[in-house]
Amino acid sequence: MVNKSEIIDDIYKKKYLMDLFERHRIFISITLAMVILGVVGVTVSSFSPSKKSEYFRELKEIHTAVNNYDKVINSWESARNTLVDLNYWFDFIPRYDAISEEDQDVLVMQENVKDLAIRHQLRFLPEIRKYFGEYLSSRLAGLDYKITILNDERNKIIVFTHDSFTKRTLLEKFHNTVANDLRLLGFKQIRYKWYELEKLKEEKYILYNFSDLPDNEVRKFNISAIKN
Repeated sequence: MVNKSEIIDDIYKKKYLMDLFERHRIFISITLAMVILGVVGVTVSSFSPSKKSEYFRELKEIHTAVNNYDKVINSWESARNTLVDLNYWFDFIPRYDAISEEDQDVLVMQENVKDLAIRHQLRFLPEIRKYFGEYLSSRLAGLDYKITILNDERNKIIVFTHDSFTKRTLLEKFHNTVANDLRLLGFKQIRYKWYELEKLKEEKYILYNFSDLPDNEVRKFNISAIKN
């Protein structure tokens, strides 16, 4: 005959073992979860710019390059290369727009790169405009155009002389081919003349003004002379 007390003891033993197993299962699950979170945390931190990630390393290299930049502009080719460099620096900086404010090392470095690049732009744009005028003269050679960059106000005024400008439609067609490039380079005014006007004592011309684009304002130099 089965003893009731033995049955009860057996039930309690099984319940105890099940509870013990359940406690161990929960403990193991929590331990595994903590291990996984730790691995994920290490992986994420390895990509954090504040931990000197690959992105931060690249930013430091850009900072060194911009800080040591000492270009001499003496031709359109060197001017063009400077525009390419400016485009690269300004394109690189926005990669860090999403960085949180906790990453102060990245944000400070980013601002330093931007300030240095703007300083170079401010310094070089008058020379770039000068040599862009020479570039246009060479492109229009043989077509009886005369192009002059006025040597005042940081070379921001360009004068085109050609007899076709007596016809408004031809003048506007020409204007539409050059206006965007000139605006991006910071020219503030284009003057159009024809050779008959140069014989007059009083200077006369047709002019187009651009809204002022300061030389220290960041912009994309997406001009045709670079794209071609």
